[in-house]
Parts: sequence; structure tokens; C-alpha cells
Amino acid sequence: MAISRQPTQKPQRSQSLRPPPAPPPAAAIPPRPALRLSASATSRLTIKPGPPTAPRTQLKLSSKPRPSGPRLLSQVELDEDEVLIDAFDAILDGVRVRITAVLERTCVYVDREGDRRLARKSDLWVEADRLPIRRRSTV
Repeated sequence: MAISRQPTQKPQRSQSLRPPPAPPPAAAIPPRPALRLSASATSRLTIKPGPPTAPRTQLKLSSKPRPSGPRLLSQVELDEDEVLIDAFDAILDGVRVRITAVLERTCVYVDREGDRRLARKSDLWVEADRLPIRRRSTV
């Protein structure tokens, strides 16, 4: 008894190789509302201590006299071992702002609405003799 075998046909591939559809642009995605946690949810959050690290460098108040009067923050010269720390006030476009962080050429400030923004040091007016300048100690 002979079994007749018919040739099996391979399924045909589709001739058009289309890329998958692109995701919609970011502007088309509506923003999600902010997540608000209830008081009971926030009370369950805990902060666990991390692994011990090396001791931080101690900072001492700088005793270097600085000229008083308003000047641009970019014109305030700091010695190599001095850093600006803490928060301080500055004038940006005639408006008093609170500087919360000082970077190489810019500063982070808090505007009237409470949003954090960046400003160039060359746009910020400060009283140089009132800046919180600290000197790194050599321990």
C-alpha cells in the first residue's frame, strides 16, 4: 500500500514589510493629574538609613572681607577652597528670588509660584558681603 504524498505548501509571506506604527506625539497625550496621597498613606512611608559613608568635609565660615554693595553674582570671586552654601536672596530682573543651589554658571531659584527655575549668574544681583560663603577645612 503506497501512501501518496502531496507537496506541502509553505505559507506565503506578506510582501509589504511595514514598520510598526509610530507612537502619538507627546503633545497629543493629555497630562495626568498629580498624585495626591492621603494622610494615612503618607504616615506609612518610612525612610530607612543608608549604609555608613565617609565623614563629610567640615565647612567653616569664610573670614575673607568682601566689598559691600550690589554686584552680579558672576563677579563675586571665591577662593579655591570656598563654596556658596545655604539659601540666599538675589535680585533677578528687579524681582527678589530665593537661590537654593549654586552651579558652575547658573543657579536654581524659587519663583513666586514656588517653582524651581534656572538663572545665569550674570543675571543675578547680590550683596557680596552677605553671601553664605564657607571655607572647606583641611581635616
